[in-house]
Amino acid sequence: MSSSPKWIFAVHATRPDDAGAVEIVFGAEREACAYAADRSCDQRVLAASVTRFAVGELGSRHPVAWYVDGVAQPQRTVRPGRLYPTDAPAEGR
Repeated sequence: MSSSPKWIFAVHATRPDDAGAVEIVFGAEREACAYAADRSCDQRVLAASVTRFAVGELGSRHPVAWYVDGVAQPQRTVRPGRLYPTDAPAEGR
């Protein structure tokens, strides 16, 4: 008998020179979103995002919310900065 997954919520901040690694993990969505909204107001932070996932379950990662200057943004809006470190242009391009 399998139990329902225990969701956790990761927050990362995107800065102009950084891809935005996970900064902190919460056990509650409300706390993660409150932290991300506040973090998005910090100097040099372009945006802060919340992602939900279950530990040890591939494919469980799901975007929850993202914020700019403390305001929730529509999920489909283009985000500032690079999404992943691999999005950087290759050398010589």
